[in-house]
Amino acid sequence: MTTQFAGDPELDAVLAHADVSWFVIDAEVVVHEPLSASTYALDPVASVLWQCLDGVSSLEEIFVDIADVIGVEHDVVVADCLPVISSWIEADIARSVRAARVDATLSPVPTSPTFAGRTWRRLVDPPNA
Repeated sequence: MTTQFAGDPELDAVLAHADVSWFVIDAEVVVHEPLSASTYALDPVASVLWQCLDGVSSLEEIFVDIADVIGVEHDVVVADCLPVISSWIEADIARSVRAARVDATLSPVPTSPTFAGRTWRRLVDPPNA
């Protein structure tokens, strides 16, 4: 049974574990965890969610962006995405971290463009892209 995400979506970020490999096929992500030899094929929305896990953006920031882009209520995104994130943490393919608040000039994550007062996050590339 999947547990609910125990962190704080406003402060916490989630990162893929360094030992998992993943790639994108036709806009969908496939994640492989070598220790258990488990493979996960993510649906299109979960694929976007996975690619937003940059360790810098809080879950709340990601949820706001997803709600904005797909045109659904924020509460629906939270209700749908938190169990998915919890399942990734439980499956040990991702981990919760404190969202990084770093100087953009020092960040290893590419800076996001700003348009009309809104910052757009860049999707994370697969590790071997």
